[in-house]
Amino acid sequence: MKQWAIRILKLSLVCFIILVAAGFGFVKWTIAETSLSVLEEKTKKEIDPYTTIAPNIILDEGSVIKKEELQAFYLFSAEKMSSEDFFANKKQSNALYELKEVPGLLQVNQNIEIKNLLSNDCVEVYCYQHYVSFDYIPSIFWKGLIGVEDQRYLTHHGIDVKSIFRAFVTNVRKMRFEQGGSTISQQLVKNLFFTNEKTFSRKFKEMVMSIYIESRFPKEKILEAYLNEVYWGALQGIKIKGILGASVFYFGKKPADISAYEGAILISLLKGPSYFSPLKKIERLKERALVVYNKLIQENLIPNDPSQIWSQKEWDKWNAKLKRQEKQQYYQSVWRTLNDNEPTLSTYEKFVLIQKVADVRSKINDKFASVTNGKNSVADISVKVLLGPVNGNSWYSYYSRVERNKEKAIFTERHQVGSTIKPIIYSIYEEFGKKLTDMVPTKEIKLQLKSGPWSPKEAHVIKESEITLLEALLKSYNRPVIRIADEIGFEKVEEKLKPYFTSLKSPLGEYPSELLGSMELSVSELRDVYSAFIKDECKKIKAGEREKDQSVLYALSDPNLTTVEHAVDAVMQKLHFFGKTGTTNNGYDNWYVAFDGKNLSIIWVGYEGERKTKSLGLYGATTAFNVFQNYYRDHGKRFQQFGCEVTN
Repeated sequence: MKQWAIRILKLSLVCFIILVAAGFGFVKWTIAETSLSVLEEKTKKEIDPYTTIAPNIILDEGSVIKKEELQAFYLFSAEKMSSEDFFANKKQSNALYELKEVPGLLQVNQNIEIKNLLSNDCVEVYCYQHYVSFDYIPSIFWKGLIGVEDQRYLTHHGIDVKSIFRAFVTNVRKMRFEQGGSTISQQLVKNLFFTNEKTFSRKFKEMVMSIYIESRFPKEKILEAYLNEVYWGALQGIKIKGILGASVFYFGKKPADISAYEGAILISLLKGPSYFSPLKKIERLKERALVVYNKLIQENLIPNDPSQIWSQKEWDKWNAKLKRQEKQQYYQSVWRTLNDNEPTLSTYEKFVLIQKVADVRSKINDKFASVTNGKNSVADISVKVLLGPVNGNSWYSYYSRVERNKEKAIFTERHQVGSTIKPIIYSIYEEFGKKLTDMVPTKEIKLQLKSGPWSPKEAHVIKESEITLLEALLKSYNRPVIRIADEIGFEKVEEKLKPYFTSLKSPLGEYPSELLGSMELSVSELRDVYSAFIKDECKKIKAGEREKDQSVLYALSDPNLTTVEHAVDAVMQKLHFFGKTGTTNNGYDNWYVAFDGKNLSIIWVGYEGERKTKSLGLYGATTAFNVFQNYYRDHGKRFQQFGCEVTN
């Protein structure tokens, strides 16, 4: 052989050895760089996925629940029975029956026990995922996935050479990455370990790891991991990962209850959850679902049943349902409940409260543009809640804005308290001999302050020239408060108020607006004020120092007579609980304080952004009170008998 040929042969051999060594090194480095611990941990799960260590939820006999809320909670619970069967069963046994007074509400006729929420396995913010082992994944999903995404899945070893060659030819012809030729294993590797970056380096790494995981894991475990890790779009601002999340979010069913055609719709979404979005691109999804369903029939993966194919009416109904749910935000409330670690309420109570806050914010959103002419952002409308027993330390706090610090919002940030302090003021007036049956003039009163003349304003016209103190309290009028303080003496009133309000400006006679709630307190500070006040008031009643009919607690215990008379519903009209609204800063701060005989609730609804308009047009009676009313009515606990029995 000629010398030059030998040299070329040697050079080729060296190049080959270098390439093999480089390839071997690349493979070894890729495997070493990519930890399989995540996949190993996930695929170890063999237990029934519909289990939870959290205690069961008890809905009390005699309580009321909202059907749609319980349905949403039930979907994410460890219960296997479908929600339709659950409600049918409870209605048949008379455990639940419909309330005629308020549509959508159900009366609990006997204690109902349901399993708690399933865990959320997604560690990302605004993301839901619950892992389901292969034995609990219906065959429609993995058969459909193989039939549509990777028909040679059961025979290849991680990569499909035919698909890669086809994709290579297409990409060369189009001069761009248009097809990837990825197998299910490659897609799993990309989702778990790599980004969507379209480079040859990433593609080679993906191929290496796909071959490697197929040598380490059974095919069914790879399918299991894929169907639990794949991204299925987003609804209500929550990213959906995995088959259980997709089934529940899109169809309100557990995977076992999904029909073949619904399964085809979910498999269709995998091609591009945004591109085939049922909210925005439903016609695309409809066409894609029909193609997928017919393909599954052709591959003999599902029975040929044309009756399962949805009519246009069914598509329209589903689309309308998703849009309605997008507005109602039930599933987002479930996500927030799962991320709330405070132990003082059951998960169902938390869920109901969080949903009631969402409902009120949604109503505000509906009217916000017309109220503020687009000058303020609805995102800055916030809700703060603090509730718990007057005798005890187990208080629950909630703040509607996830992006801000809750502790600071509840315990540090202050807002004008408005009329919420009037019950305390009237109680002090009684200590000076005033009675709720006494009469007080309603005409304008003018005080001469060092800063100049000042007169309290009224939000409503008072027709009577004279009213009782009780009516002045019930209607939350301003002039009677100032008139009586002036009569008694501001310095005497100040002395009695100081133990409750340490930040009260002095001398009170120069700052009379403090009596109308111009002072600022945090939600927790107002809680502390009312806890002390309720205990003091109840002690006076128990000691016989004050008659019940002369106590502001009992005077404000009938919602039909107070400032919420037009907002209270047919169920709550029948109950007795102390409650006081507060609206100040032209609707930028709205309060409701309530005491049911055991628990105290402090609720603030307001605007935390830059205040660009003169008035926000909101009121405590229609915002903060609604949060309390709807939560207290629907949280699945028996109503508390109002009184002073539990206070020390």
